[in-house]
Amino acid sequence: MTSDCIVTLVAEIDETTEEKTAIFANVENIGQKEFFAAASQGFKAEAKISVWQEEYSGEPIVEMPLFGKQKRLFVYRTFSRTDGKVELYLTDKRGVINGN
Repeated sequence: MTSDCIVTLVAEIDETTEEKTAIFANVENIGQKEFFAAASQGFKAEAKISVWQEEYSGEPIVEMPLFGKQKRLFVYRTFSRTDGKVELYLTDKRGVINGN
């Protein structure tokens, strides 16, 4: 099941300044395999979204509605697809971005 929503990509400019960009995203299901892979890295997979590659510039933070609340999540992994989109795997714990 997927759904569409507006998310805010957040880039940290310095310790006190952030640059925010609102874009459309598809919220997608996280598979069981991803839950286990995230856990093996010390993360809990909270959400998976896909966005157009040209709209994502490596921002480490995504603000989005999740379970009826606006949440600030952190990208722990990315995956570039062949359809021009990139999948962002999100957790509530700050970490290192791993991409392919």
